[in-house]
Amino acid sequence: MIRVKIIPPAGSDRSRLDERGWTELPDGATLRDALRVVRCNPAVAKLLLASVNGERVVLTTQLQDGDVIGFFQLCTGG
Repeated sequence: MIRVKIIPPAGSDRSRLDERGWTELPDGATLRDALRVVRCNPAVAKLLLASVNGERVVLTTQLQDGDVIGFFQLCTGG
């Protein structure tokens, strides 16, 4: 098992994250698995940018213990 911190996209389910945003995933988990943890809608997932430890990566990137994962929408407005 690995522990990762997830900064989920808006509207995601944070119930499987602890109070600081950490969760456990199986060894070999990818960013797609992290999106499943926060129950991100697959249609929304296609519109996101992802980063691991501040570096932009693709959703098939394999995660390591201690990684900090961020998901950001391509466009936001107000």
